[in-house]
Amino acid sequence: MNDYLPRPHESYDPQWVIRRDLANIIAKYTDRGDHETATVYAEALARYSSE
Repeated sequence: MNDYLPRPHESYDPQWVIRRDLANIIAKYTDRGDHETATVYAEALARYSSE
């Protein structure tokens, strides 16, 4: 028997998801001490956010 009941879900903003993921990547590299890579991702985030 199939007990699956489809439930509506909130729509999400794909741009917000990308910004969130880039921010998480920047935090990960910053925590590791790899500031050069974090800077590259920060620049990408800045370019993406300005569009």
